[in-house]
Amino acid sequence: MATEAPTDVLTPEQREKIQSFLSQPMKFPQEFKQYLTDYLATNIPPIPVSQLLGYKGTLARYDVIESFSDGNTADERTWIDLPDATGPEVTGLADGVYWAAFGYHHPGFNAGGATQRMGPSINGADPGYYARSVALDAGKTVWRAARLNVVGGKDNNTVTCKYWYDLGGGADAEYDNRWLAMLRIT
Repeated sequence: MATEAPTDVLTPEQREKIQSFLSQPMKFPQEFKQYLTDYLATNIPPIPVSQLLGYKGTLARYDVIESFSDGNTADERTWIDLPDATGPEVTGLADGVYWAAFGYHHPGFNAGGATQRMGPSINGADPGYYARSVALDAGKTVWRAARLNVVGGKDNNTVTCKYWYDLGGGADAEYDNRWLAMLRIT
């Protein structure tokens, strides 16, 4: 014959004392605090990494655009988006300092005297750093790394590569296999 468990084992005063004690860990006995520290150091609890606050913000983020673009559709010597594809672009970045690496392949099909640049734009501003190529770089990949202070987007920042060119007498500004990688460092 089974008996029912009592509905109230503790009195309201006992519950209040326990709640008061457990809500103030600084009042725990020193022996218990030392035991708990030692136990957790040797028996690390399995915490899913996704539960660590801020972990996702430290992951490297990147974007790659593998298509060729001939960017001669806007005024020269101004930072623009390419007509056929924006970016590469990384969105949803928290405010912070990032290491950014970016670059592109310069095919040089019709480079002539052109100078072209690609740089990361933070929330639509003109890039402060850029990778640069000229006719001598035909067939090469040019890249650059920079430390960027990404702020102003209220923890929802966007870094998009923008383009600048000087055709230098009728040549083409050519970009191929463009890429951007971002890693938060602080």
